[in-house]
Amino acid sequence: MVPALLFLDISFGEIFIIVAVIFIVFGPQRIPEIARKVGKGLREIRKASTEIKREINQEVSQYKTDLDLERIVNESDQPEEKSKTEKTEAGEAEIDKASE
Repeated sequence: MVPALLFLDISFGEIFIIVAVIFIVFGPQRIPEIARKVGKGLREIRKASTEIKREINQEVSQYKTDLDLERIVNESDQPEEKSKTEKTEAGEAEIDKASE
């Protein structure tokens, strides 16, 4: 049994054939150049991915901050509303008592 790589289920023999075809098609002189270009491309993809993640995290953080500020404002307004409601209810109760 030939050990297979978990990535794409490619065995050692298949990798060897792929490398041999690359040597035949491109030649040994161009392979380092191709490897550099592939490396630069992967580096650019990783850089873009990192930047996108950073922007998403920044927006999520800003959204959370906005929600926290909104919650704080709502909590600070809530006691005033309760006291107004309590005063109104107390006033209505006094009016009911006076009318009896």
